[in-house]
Amino acid sequence: MSNDLEKRLQDLQDKQFFTELIIKRGIEKEFFRVTKDAQISKKPHPRSLGSALTNRYITTDFAEAQLELVTPVFNEIDQLFDFLTSLHEFVAQNIDEEEMLWPFSMPPRIENESDINLGYYHQSNIGLLKHVYRRGLKVRYGSTMQCVSGMHYNFSLSDSSLTKITQQSSQDSFDEAYLGLIRNFKRIFWFVLSEFGQTNIVDKSFVKNREHQLDELNKNDMYLKDATSLRMSDIGYVSDAQKSLNVKYNSLEEFLEKINKAIKIPFKDFQEKGLLDSSGNYQQISNGVIQIENEYYDSIRPKRASEENIRPYDQLKKHGIEYLEIRGVDIDPNELLGISKHHVQFLDLILLYCLILPSPKISDEEKIDIDKNDIESVYRGRNKEATLIKEGSMVNLHEERKKIFDDLKIMAKYMKNSKEVISSIDYVDNYEKGSIPNIAFQEHGTIKAHEMTTKLRKSQNSNFDSIKKEAELSLQKLSNIPTNSEIEMNNYVKNYNNNLWGEIMKALQCVELGMPDKLQVN
Repeated sequence: MSNDLEKRLQDLQDKQFFTELIIKRGIEKEFFRVTKDAQISKKPHPRSLGSALTNRYITTDFAEAQLELVTPVFNEIDQLFDFLTSLHEFVAQNIDEEEMLWPFSMPPRIENESDINLGYYHQSNIGLLKHVYRRGLKVRYGSTMQCVSGMHYNFSLSDSSLTKITQQSSQDSFDEAYLGLIRNFKRIFWFVLSEFGQTNIVDKSFVKNREHQLDELNKNDMYLKDATSLRMSDIGYVSDAQKSLNVKYNSLEEFLEKINKAIKIPFKDFQEKGLLDSSGNYQQISNGVIQIENEYYDSIRPKRASEENIRPYDQLKKHGIEYLEIRGVDIDPNELLGISKHHVQFLDLILLYCLILPSPKISDEEKIDIDKNDIESVYRGRNKEATLIKEGSMVNLHEERKKIFDDLKIMAKYMKNSKEVISSIDYVDNYEKGSIPNIAFQEHGTIKAHEMTTKLRKSQNSNFDSIKKEAELSLQKLSNIPTNSEIEMNNYVKNYNNNLWGEIMKALQCVELGMPDKLQVN
């Protein structure tokens, strides 16, 4: 691969690709508010953080206590981390003083999953829709699985940089480039798992009454010594139902068709659960394989920001791919923000590598091999004897890992900040992964949560002006969103998926400040 790679890199260098390269980055991070003894908080989303429905920077995910921080898009890694740091500090200093921030992707001990409060937003059409979506996730998968958290990394190139890759400036050519990147990312996701996996231990409560292949670590915990990311395993954030979709990203049209059918065509298991509960209230938006677009789980997804009054499916169909959402990254409990600058720079390099390499269409046979490689990396990735399937042959995972590192070092020499990039490669290569603490996971997490939350609360360096202003503005927006009757809200949920091509968000009342019709359901 190296000779072909160097020829491609030299060609791009001649086109000034690297000297004029502009990468756009954003981070979304999920994590829990917990009590002093590291139980998931039962308190509502703090008003001091603004409205979870309308705040652009601070919202909630599945649970009311599961925060989601969302940064704007930045061209510079330092600017991204400055903002992410400020977000963490603002949150730590504006939650209840008796609460802490949980530092792991895997949740703390869950004594009773019925105690987990689902995210609640507002007595309005969009507010209920978001809540019912979460009810659907609970009905389908159980609350425990939904309490897994992660880092989502949003990545794109400027149009000028993409044009140097595609030699065209059309959206169709950009879509093809991003789809090629996705396919190659899927091909080496086993590698991403090996470098970003941080979850090989779980509290026993996480696998209570569930089938698993974990070993007992101590009286409180289960683990797999050679696992990279149990978060991405069969006990983690996965859906067996979605595996039947067989998404290969060979074309945007094919991807959208499968997402469309996954929402609209009833899936037997979810159909049997019913759209309504015993009291006649909605507990699922749809009985398809997925309720809405954002329920589709994958390690990477094509995305477009919501700037018009249309849903994600229609956004992609009408305008094409704007950026990629990388979802297979665990929270690093040893980093105050959950990820280091070195790892972000390394992830940029991996994504550029996937973009630059040739990316043939994925066949059904290759898709099977890709999935097998992911499973091997998830469960045995730290084992020196772990194997992969490559072009029909068995190869050693760690030898293949070394080859990719060698390729990335070649690429790094062409980067404008090559010394920094090489430093990041070395940092990640030598980073300690998969260590086993000598105390229980719950105790270890409690100690780390206290240390990190205390450090964030003591910081005096952040500029909170824009974050505080957004929190205050979000409450103003919320107050301007009209409430809806129970009948209106139920009708809205009922009709949400009736027409995937219609601009259904226009059904909401647009208000001067609120503009709730521009909100996506996620």
